[in-house]
Amino acid sequence: MKDLEEFLKQIKISDLSKATLLLLMKKKDKENKMQKALNFIGIVTIVIIVIFTTYFYYKLRVNGGLGSSVLTFIVSDIIILAFLAALSFLLYSMSYFKRKFDKAEKDVDKIREDIMDRSTEFWKTEEELQERYKVFTYLKDKQDINLFHK
Repeated sequence: MKDLEEFLKQIKISDLSKATLLLLMKKKDKENKMQKALNFIGIVTIVIIVIFTTYFYYKLRVNGGLGSSVLTFIVSDIIILAFLAALSFLLYSMSYFKRKFDKAEKDVDKIREDIMDRSTEFWKTEEELQERYKVFTYLKDKQDINLFHK
């Protein structure tokens, strides 16, 4: 975001354009943050599932099977219960961060569309129109935000 602020200081565009572009960048940062959190929780969930499956298989081999009841087998082992609790928490966290990510993505798309739809308000003069291409190229190359088309 600091890079964008420095870049916007170098070019001559309206304050409305600068404020909107900074808001877009702020929302994009939030979207990226949610994406990273979602990816991290997904990886942790997969690791926990692999460890849980390995442990469960080991316990089945040691005990010679499930015995009379699956529920008794699961409830009698505190480690299995801990794995199930951790998996429940991680799955809830994944759904929570997925909702947050979807909201952040929707916010970014709204602002992008707003910038494209109201381009005559943002880029009024001929000089600003020339700067618009520089801004759009910068955002596409450096920030992975494409404002050239919807």
